[in-house]
Amino acid sequence: MDAKEHTYTNVTIEALKLLFNLIFNSTNVQEILLKTSCLQCLIERIKNYSDDIPYEIMLFDTRIVFLITALNIATRQIIKTELNGDKCLVKLLENITSREEKSHIIKEGNVILLCEMLKALFNLYMNSDNTTEDVKNDLVLTLRRLLLSKCEKEDDFHSNIANLLMVMPYDCYSVMIPLSKEKHKQIYQNKDMSAIYVLLKFLDRRLDNKNDLIGNLAPVVTTLIRMVKAERLIRKYTRLQILPPLRDVMHRPEEGTTLRAKLCKLLTSPVVEVRDLVAEFLFILCKENVARMVKYTGYGNAAGMFANKGLLGSSRKKLTYSSESEDSETEEYLKHKEQINPVTGCFEHPKPNPLEGMSEEQKEYEALQLVGLVDKLTREGVVHPCRIGDDGRPKPIEHVLELQEELPKQQYTRQDSDSD
Repeated sequence: MDAKEHTYTNVTIEALKLLFNLIFNSTNVQEILLKTSCLQCLIERIKNYSDDIPYEIMLFDTRIVFLITALNIATRQIIKTELNGDKCLVKLLENITSREEKSHIIKEGNVILLCEMLKALFNLYMNSDNTTEDVKNDLVLTLRRLLLSKCEKEDDFHSNIANLLMVMPYDCYSVMIPLSKEKHKQIYQNKDMSAIYVLLKFLDRRLDNKNDLIGNLAPVVTTLIRMVKAERLIRKYTRLQILPPLRDVMHRPEEGTTLRAKLCKLLTSPVVEVRDLVAEFLFILCKENVARMVKYTGYGNAAGMFANKGLLGSSRKKLTYSSESEDSETEEYLKHKEQINPVTGCFEHPKPNPLEGMSEEQKEYEALQLVGLVDKLTREGVVHPCRIGDDGRPKPIEHVLELQEELPKQQYTRQDSDSD
Protein backbone atom coordinates (compact mmCIF):
# COMPACT_ATOMS: atom_id res chain seq x y z
CA MET A 1 0.00 0.00 0.00
CA ASP A 2 1.60 3.33 -1.03
CA ALA A 3 1.56 6.47 1.13
CA LYS A 4 -1.32 8.08 -0.76
CA GLU A 5 -3.55 5.03 -0.40
CA HIS A 6 -2.58 4.70 3.28
CA THR A 7 -3.50 8.37 3.91
CA TYR A 8 -6.84 7.92 2.18
CA THR A 9 -7.62 4.85 4.25
CA ASN A 10 -6.79 6.58 7.51
CA VAL A 11 -8.90 9.60 6.58
CA THR A 12 -11.80 7.31 5.67
CA ILE A 13 -11.59 5.47 8.99
CA GLU A 14 -11.53 8.71 10.98
CA ALA A 15 -14.47 10.05 8.95
CA LEU A 16 -16.45 6.89 9.68
CA LYS A 17 -15.73 7.21 13.40
CA LEU A 18 -16.86 10.84 13.33
CA LEU A 19 -20.06 9.95 11.44
CA PHE A 20 -20.77 7.16 13.93
CA ASN A 21 -20.47 9.59 16.87
CA LEU A 22 -22.66 12.20 15.12
CA ILE A 23 -25.40 9.63 14.47
CA PHE A 24 -25.20 8.40 18.05
CA ASN A 25 -25.44 11.85 19.63
CA SER A 26 -27.68 13.85 17.26
CA THR A 27 -31.29 13.17 16.30
CA ASN A 28 -30.91 15.85 13.60
CA VAL A 29 -28.14 13.88 11.94
CA GLN A 30 -30.24 10.72 12.15
CA GLU A 31 -33.02 12.48 10.20
CA ILE A 32 -30.81 14.43 7.76
CA LEU A 33 -29.04 11.22 6.75
CA LEU A 34 -32.18 10.14 4.87
CA LYS A 35 -31.98 13.24 2.65
CA THR A 36 -28.45 12.46 1.53
CA SER A 37 -26.88 9.70 -0.56
CA CYS A 38 -24.86 8.52 2.44
CA LEU A 39 -26.78 5.27 3.03
CA GLN A 40 -26.79 4.40 -0.65
CA CYS A 41 -23.02 4.93 -0.91
CA LEU A 42 -22.45 2.97 2.29
CA ILE A 43 -24.41 -0.08 1.11
CA GLU A 44 -22.81 0.15 -2.33
CA ARG A 45 -19.33 0.03 -0.77
CA ILE A 46 -20.31 -3.01 1.38
CA LYS A 47 -21.55 -4.78 -1.76
CA ASN A 48 -18.22 -4.20 -3.51
CA TYR A 49 -15.74 -5.02 -0.76
CA SER A 50 -12.46 -6.35 -2.12
CA ASP A 51 -10.42 -9.04 -0.41
CA ASP A 52 -7.95 -6.47 0.94
CA ILE A 53 -10.51 -4.09 2.44
CA PRO A 54 -9.19 -2.86 5.82
CA TYR A 55 -10.80 -4.42 8.86
CA GLU A 56 -11.75 -1.08 10.46
CA ILE A 57 -13.57 0.04 7.31
CA MET A 58 -15.78 -3.07 7.48
CA LEU A 59 -16.26 -2.68 11.22
CA PHE A 60 -17.43 0.94 11.15
CA ASP A 61 -19.46 0.54 7.97
CA THR A 62 -21.39 -2.24 9.71
CA ARG A 63 -21.64 -0.34 12.99
CA ILE A 64 -23.16 2.64 11.20
CA VAL A 65 -25.77 0.37 9.56
CA PHE A 66 -26.60 -1.08 12.97
CA LEU A 67 -26.74 2.30 14.72
CA ILE A 68 -28.87 4.13 12.17
CA THR A 69 -31.37 1.24 11.92
CA ALA A 70 -31.58 1.13 15.72
CA LEU A 71 -32.14 4.88 16.18
CA ASN A 72 -34.18 5.71 13.07
CA ILE A 73 -36.71 2.99 12.27
CA ALA A 74 -37.53 4.52 8.88
CA THR A 75 -34.07 3.59 7.61
CA ARG A 76 -34.75 -0.14 8.05
CA GLN A 77 -37.16 -0.30 5.15
CA ILE A 78 -34.93 1.88 2.94
CA ILE A 79 -31.80 -0.17 3.55
CA LYS A 80 -33.62 -3.48 3.27
CA THR A 81 -36.15 -2.91 0.46
CA GLU A 82 -34.69 -0.13 -1.68
CA LEU A 83 -30.98 -0.84 -1.26
CA ASN A 84 -31.06 -4.63 -0.60
CA GLY A 85 -28.67 -4.00 2.29
CA ASP A 86 -29.76 -7.12 4.13
CA LYS A 87 -28.77 -9.37 1.21
CA CYS A 88 -25.30 -7.87 0.97
CA LEU A 89 -24.82 -8.24 4.74
CA VAL A 90 -25.94 -11.87 4.56
CA LYS A 91 -23.50 -12.46 1.69
CA LEU A 92 -20.69 -10.79 3.63
CA LEU A 93 -21.54 -12.89 6.69
CA GLU A 94 -21.34 -16.05 4.57
CA ASN A 95 -17.99 -15.04 3.06
CA ILE A 96 -16.37 -14.28 6.41
CA THR A 97 -17.79 -17.48 7.90
CA SER A 98 -16.34 -19.55 5.05
CA ARG A 99 -12.92 -17.95 5.48
CA GLU A 100 -12.90 -18.36 9.26
CA GLU A 101 -13.95 -22.02 9.12
CA LYS A 102 -10.61 -22.82 7.44
CA SER A 103 -8.68 -21.46 10.43
CA HIS A 104 -10.71 -23.65 12.87
CA ILE A 105 -11.23 -20.79 15.34
CA ILE A 106 -12.75 -17.32 14.87
CA LYS A 107 -10.42 -14.71 16.34
CA GLU A 108 -11.70 -12.00 18.67
CA GLY A 109 -11.49 -9.25 16.04
CA ASN A 110 -13.66 -11.14 13.58
CA VAL A 111 -16.05 -12.14 16.35
CA ILE A 112 -16.62 -8.43 17.03
CA LEU A 113 -17.18 -7.76 13.31
CA LEU A 114 -19.58 -10.69 12.95
CA CYS A 115 -21.50 -9.55 16.04
CA GLU A 116 -21.97 -6.09 14.48
CA MET A 117 -23.34 -7.74 11.33
CA LEU A 118 -25.68 -9.93 13.36
CA LYS A 119 -26.99 -6.90 15.26
CA ALA A 120 -27.56 -4.96 12.02
CA LEU A 121 -29.42 -7.90 10.47
CA PHE A 122 -31.53 -8.23 13.62
CA ASN A 123 -32.72 -4.64 13.19
CA LEU A 124 -33.46 -5.20 9.50
CA TYR A 125 -35.43 -8.41 10.04
CA MET A 126 -37.31 -7.38 13.16
CA ASN A 127 -41.05 -7.24 12.30
CA SER A 128 -40.21 -8.00 8.67
CA ASP A 129 -41.78 -10.72 6.57
CA ASN A 130 -41.18 -9.60 2.98
CA THR A 131 -37.79 -11.23 2.48
CA THR A 132 -37.52 -14.24 0.20
CA GLU A 133 -37.43 -17.66 1.84
CA ASP A 134 -34.14 -18.53 0.14
CA VAL A 135 -32.34 -15.56 1.70
CA LYS A 136 -33.54 -16.40 5.19
CA ASN A 137 -32.81 -20.11 4.77
CA ASP A 138 -29.27 -19.22 3.68
CA LEU A 139 -28.94 -16.93 6.69
CA VAL A 140 -30.17 -19.58 9.16
CA LEU A 141 -27.76 -22.10 7.62
CA THR A 142 -24.92 -19.61 8.15
CA LEU A 143 -26.05 -19.04 11.74
CA ARG A 144 -25.91 -22.79 12.29
CA ARG A 145 -22.35 -22.89 10.99
CA LEU A 146 -21.42 -20.01 13.28
CA LEU A 147 -22.93 -21.79 16.29
CA LEU A 148 -20.76 -24.81 15.59
CA SER A 149 -17.59 -22.75 15.12
CA LYS A 150 -14.89 -22.44 17.74
CA CYS A 151 -14.47 -18.83 18.71
CA GLU A 152 -13.24 -16.33 21.23
CA LYS A 153 -15.76 -14.23 23.23
CA GLU A 154 -18.19 -17.13 22.81
CA ASP A 155 -20.95 -15.82 25.09
CA ASP A 156 -21.48 -12.53 23.24
CA PHE A 157 -21.27 -14.34 19.92
CA HIS A 158 -23.90 -16.91 20.82
CA SER A 159 -26.10 -14.21 22.31
CA ASN A 160 -26.23 -12.29 19.02
CA ILE A 161 -26.86 -15.49 17.05
CA ALA A 162 -29.78 -16.38 19.35
CA ASN A 163 -31.19 -12.86 18.99
CA LEU A 164 -31.19 -13.10 15.19
CA LEU A 165 -32.65 -16.61 15.21
CA MET A 166 -35.50 -15.21 17.30
CA VAL A 167 -36.76 -13.09 14.38
CA MET A 168 -36.47 -15.79 11.72
CA PRO A 169 -39.70 -17.34 10.33
CA TYR A 170 -40.88 -20.63 11.81
CA ASP A 171 -40.41 -22.50 8.53
CA CYS A 172 -36.66 -21.70 8.45
CA TYR A 173 -35.79 -23.66 11.58
CA SER A 174 -35.72 -26.99 9.76
CA VAL A 175 -32.38 -25.88 8.31
CA MET A 176 -30.93 -26.07 11.84
CA ILE A 177 -31.30 -29.89 11.93
CA PRO A 178 -30.00 -31.37 8.66
CA LEU A 179 -30.03 -35.08 7.90
CA SER A 180 -26.85 -36.86 8.93
CA LYS A 181 -25.49 -40.38 8.59
CA GLU A 182 -22.64 -39.73 11.00
CA LYS A 183 -22.68 -41.35 14.40
CA HIS A 184 -22.13 -38.97 17.30
CA LYS A 185 -23.87 -37.94 20.49
CA GLN A 186 -26.08 -35.25 19.01
CA ILE A 187 -27.70 -37.35 16.27
CA TYR A 188 -31.40 -37.83 16.98
CA GLN A 189 -33.61 -39.78 14.57
CA ASN A 190 -31.05 -39.25 11.78
CA LYS A 191 -30.97 -35.49 12.35
CA ASP A 192 -27.92 -33.55 13.49
CA MET A 193 -28.94 -31.66 16.63
CA SER A 194 -25.50 -30.16 17.30
CA ALA A 195 -26.69 -26.56 16.86
CA ILE A 196 -29.63 -27.12 19.23
CA TYR A 197 -27.22 -28.65 21.74
CA VAL A 198 -25.02 -25.52 21.56
CA LEU A 199 -28.06 -23.30 22.17
CA LEU A 200 -29.04 -25.39 25.21
CA LYS A 201 -25.50 -25.15 26.60
CA PHE A 202 -25.69 -21.39 26.08
CA LEU A 203 -29.04 -21.34 27.94
CA ASP A 204 -27.42 -23.31 30.76
CA ARG A 205 -24.65 -20.71 31.10
CA ARG A 206 -27.15 -17.87 31.03
CA LEU A 207 -29.19 -19.50 33.79
CA ASP A 208 -26.14 -19.27 36.04
CA ASN A 209 -26.04 -15.49 35.55
CA LYS A 210 -28.39 -13.90 38.08
CA ASN A 211 -27.98 -10.36 36.72
CA ASP A 212 -30.46 -8.90 34.22
CA LEU A 213 -32.63 -12.00 33.95
CA ILE A 214 -34.79 -10.49 31.21
CA GLY A 215 -31.89 -9.41 29.00
CA ASN A 216 -29.93 -12.62 29.54
CA LEU A 217 -32.74 -15.16 29.26
CA ALA A 218 -35.67 -13.74 27.28
CA PRO A 219 -34.04 -13.89 23.80
CA VAL A 220 -32.64 -17.43 24.02
CA VAL A 221 -35.77 -18.85 25.71
CA THR A 222 -37.99 -17.14 23.11
CA THR A 223 -35.83 -18.58 20.33
CA LEU A 224 -36.10 -22.09 21.79
CA ILE A 225 -39.87 -21.71 22.22
CA ARG A 226 -40.20 -20.83 18.54
CA MET A 227 -38.00 -23.75 17.52
CA VAL A 228 -39.80 -26.38 19.60
CA LYS A 229 -43.11 -25.08 18.29
CA ALA A 230 -41.94 -25.19 14.69
CA GLU A 231 -40.14 -28.53 14.60
CA ARG A 232 -41.40 -31.67 16.32
CA LEU A 233 -37.96 -33.32 16.39
CA ILE A 234 -36.39 -30.23 17.97
CA ARG A 235 -39.07 -30.39 20.68
CA LYS A 236 -38.48 -34.09 21.32
CA TYR A 237 -34.69 -33.72 21.43
CA THR A 238 -34.91 -30.63 23.65
CA ARG A 239 -37.26 -32.42 26.00
CA LEU A 240 -34.82 -35.29 26.40
CA GLN A 241 -32.11 -32.78 27.32
CA ILE A 242 -34.23 -30.81 29.81
CA LEU A 243 -36.91 -33.25 30.97
CA PRO A 244 -35.42 -36.73 30.57
CA PRO A 245 -37.27 -39.79 31.92
CA LEU A 246 -37.86 -39.04 35.60
CA ARG A 247 -35.55 -41.02 37.89
CA ASP A 248 -34.77 -38.67 40.74
CA VAL A 249 -38.05 -38.53 42.67
CA MET A 250 -36.46 -37.85 46.07
CA HIS A 251 -35.68 -34.19 45.43
CA ARG A 252 -37.90 -31.28 44.50
CA PRO A 253 -37.83 -30.33 40.80
CA GLU A 254 -36.13 -27.00 41.59
CA GLU A 255 -33.31 -28.61 43.58
CA GLY A 256 -29.99 -29.30 41.88
CA THR A 257 -27.93 -27.98 38.99
CA THR A 258 -29.64 -29.62 36.02
CA LEU A 259 -31.36 -27.58 33.32
CA ARG A 260 -34.69 -28.80 34.65
CA ALA A 261 -33.87 -27.61 38.18
CA LYS A 262 -32.60 -24.21 37.03
CA LEU A 263 -35.71 -23.61 34.92
CA CYS A 264 -38.10 -24.81 37.64
CA LYS A 265 -36.56 -22.30 40.07
CA LEU A 266 -37.67 -19.53 37.72
CA LEU A 267 -41.31 -20.69 37.72
CA THR A 268 -41.77 -18.77 40.97
CA SER A 269 -39.50 -15.85 40.03
CA PRO A 270 -40.75 -12.33 40.84
CA VAL A 271 -39.55 -11.31 37.35
CA VAL A 272 -42.87 -11.96 35.62
CA GLU A 273 -41.58 -11.80 32.04
CA VAL A 274 -38.97 -14.50 32.68
CA ARG A 275 -41.31 -16.62 34.81
CA ASP A 276 -43.98 -16.69 32.09
CA LEU A 277 -41.49 -17.42 29.29
CA VAL A 278 -39.93 -20.32 31.17
CA ALA A 279 -43.37 -21.71 32.07
CA GLU A 280 -44.44 -21.54 28.42
CA PHE A 281 -41.24 -23.28 27.33
CA LEU A 282 -41.61 -26.15 29.80
CA PHE A 283 -45.34 -26.47 29.07
CA ILE A 284 -44.67 -26.91 25.34
CA LEU A 285 -41.99 -29.50 26.11
CA CYS A 286 -44.69 -31.31 28.10
CA LYS A 287 -46.93 -31.21 25.00
CA GLU A 288 -49.18 -28.75 26.89
CA ASN A 289 -50.33 -31.59 29.12
CA VAL A 290 -51.18 -30.44 32.66
CA ALA A 291 -50.53 -33.80 34.33
CA ARG A 292 -47.13 -34.14 32.69
CA MET A 293 -46.21 -30.58 33.66
CA VAL A 294 -47.14 -31.35 37.28
CA LYS A 295 -45.09 -34.55 37.13
CA TYR A 296 -41.91 -32.75 36.04
CA THR A 297 -42.24 -29.37 37.79
CA GLY A 298 -44.59 -29.87 40.74
CA TYR A 299 -48.05 -28.35 40.99
CA GLY A 300 -46.84 -25.61 43.33
CA ASN A 301 -44.31 -24.33 40.78
CA ALA A 302 -46.72 -24.47 37.85
CA ALA A 303 -49.92 -23.27 39.57
CA GLY A 304 -49.42 -19.65 38.52
CA MET A 305 -49.21 -20.57 34.86
CA PHE A 306 -52.22 -22.90 35.13
CA ALA A 307 -54.24 -20.06 36.67
CA ASN A 308 -53.19 -17.55 34.00
CA LYS A 309 -54.03 -19.95 31.18
CA GLY A 310 -57.31 -21.15 32.70
CA LEU A 311 -56.07 -24.72 33.07
CA LEU A 312 -57.23 -25.40 36.63
CA GLY A 313 -60.69 -26.65 35.69
CA SER A 314 -61.76 -29.97 34.21
CA SER A 315 -63.12 -28.61 30.90
CA ARG A 316 -59.83 -27.53 29.32
CA LYS A 317 -59.33 -28.14 25.63
CA LYS A 318 -57.15 -31.03 24.50
CA LEU A 319 -54.35 -30.01 22.13
CA THR A 320 -53.08 -32.04 19.21
CA TYR A 321 -49.53 -33.35 19.43
CA SER A 322 -47.92 -36.40 17.94
CA SER A 323 -49.18 -39.51 19.73
CA GLU A 324 -45.85 -41.31 19.45
CA SER A 325 -44.50 -42.19 22.88
CA GLU A 326 -41.41 -40.20 23.90
CA ASP A 327 -40.55 -42.17 27.02
CA SER A 328 -42.02 -44.60 29.48
CA GLU A 329 -42.33 -44.21 33.22
CA THR A 330 -39.12 -45.28 34.87
CA GLU A 331 -38.89 -47.98 37.52
CA GLU A 332 -37.93 -45.32 40.08
CA TYR A 333 -41.01 -43.27 39.30
CA LEU A 334 -43.41 -46.24 39.30
CA LYS A 335 -41.98 -47.55 42.57
CA HIS A 336 -42.70 -44.32 44.46
CA LYS A 337 -45.57 -42.93 42.37
CA GLU A 338 -48.18 -43.15 45.13
CA GLN A 339 -45.92 -41.36 47.61
CA ILE A 340 -45.02 -38.48 45.27
CA ASN A 341 -46.65 -35.26 46.40
CA PRO A 342 -47.96 -33.57 43.22
CA VAL A 343 -47.63 -30.14 44.85
CA THR A 344 -43.91 -30.42 45.63
CA GLY A 345 -43.16 -32.86 42.80
CA CYS A 346 -41.10 -35.27 44.93
CA PHE A 347 -41.37 -38.28 47.23
CA GLU A 348 -42.62 -37.66 50.75
CA HIS A 349 -42.76 -40.13 53.62
CA PRO A 350 -46.27 -40.76 54.97
CA LYS A 351 -47.13 -38.23 57.66
CA PRO A 352 -49.17 -39.01 60.80
CA ASN A 353 -52.80 -37.94 60.68
CA PRO A 354 -53.04 -34.76 62.82
CA LEU A 355 -56.69 -35.58 63.60
CA GLU A 356 -55.90 -39.05 64.92
CA GLY A 357 -57.11 -39.51 68.49
CA MET A 358 -59.44 -36.51 68.39
CA SER A 359 -63.12 -36.83 69.22
CA GLU A 360 -65.70 -35.58 66.71
CA GLU A 361 -66.32 -32.55 68.93
CA GLN A 362 -62.60 -31.67 68.92
CA LYS A 363 -62.43 -32.03 65.14
CA GLU A 364 -65.45 -29.76 64.73
CA TYR A 365 -63.93 -27.21 67.10
CA GLU A 366 -60.60 -27.13 65.20
CA ALA A 367 -62.43 -26.83 61.87
CA LEU A 368 -64.44 -23.83 63.13
CA GLN A 369 -61.26 -22.24 64.48
CA LEU A 370 -59.65 -22.62 61.06
CA VAL A 371 -62.68 -21.14 59.28
CA GLY A 372 -62.63 -18.21 61.68
CA LEU A 373 -58.92 -17.55 61.09
CA VAL A 374 -59.27 -17.71 57.32
CA ASP A 375 -62.31 -15.41 57.46
CA LYS A 376 -60.35 -12.90 59.58
CA LEU A 377 -57.41 -12.94 57.17
CA THR A 378 -59.82 -12.43 54.27
CA ARG A 379 -61.59 -9.45 55.90
CA GLU A 380 -58.23 -7.84 56.73
CA GLY A 381 -57.06 -8.27 53.11
CA VAL A 382 -54.13 -10.54 53.98
CA VAL A 383 -55.40 -13.40 51.79
CA HIS A 384 -58.09 -13.59 49.14
CA PRO A 385 -59.65 -17.09 48.88
CA CYS A 386 -60.79 -18.19 45.45
CA ARG A 387 -62.62 -21.02 43.79
CA ILE A 388 -62.05 -22.35 40.27
CA GLY A 389 -64.53 -20.89 37.77
CA ASP A 390 -65.93 -22.56 34.69
CA ASP A 391 -63.18 -20.96 32.62
CA GLY A 392 -60.50 -22.72 34.67
CA ARG A 393 -59.32 -19.52 36.36
CA PRO A 394 -59.50 -18.55 40.04
CA LYS A 395 -62.58 -16.50 41.03
CA PRO A 396 -62.73 -14.54 44.30
CA ILE A 397 -65.32 -15.64 46.85
CA GLU A 398 -67.38 -13.49 49.21
CA HIS A 399 -67.27 -15.88 52.16
CA VAL A 400 -64.96 -18.74 53.07
CA LEU A 401 -67.90 -21.16 53.42
CA GLU A 402 -68.37 -20.97 49.65
CA LEU A 403 -65.33 -23.22 49.34
CA GLN A 404 -67.23 -26.09 50.94
CA GLU A 405 -69.99 -26.08 48.31
CA GLU A 406 -67.75 -27.05 45.41
CA LEU A 407 -64.96 -28.81 47.31
CA PRO A 408 -65.02 -31.97 45.16
CA LYS A 409 -64.52 -29.89 42.00
CA GLN A 410 -61.47 -28.11 43.40
CA GLN A 411 -59.38 -31.20 44.00
CA TYR A 412 -56.44 -31.85 41.71
CA THR A 413 -56.91 -35.17 39.93
CA ARG A 414 -54.61 -36.95 37.50
CA GLN A 415 -57.29 -36.93 34.87
CA ASP A 416 -54.90 -36.11 32.03
CA SER A 417 -53.11 -38.99 30.39
CA ASP A 418 -49.56 -39.12 31.70
CA SER A 419 -48.25 -41.18 28.82
CA ASP A 420 -45.88 -39.54 26.40
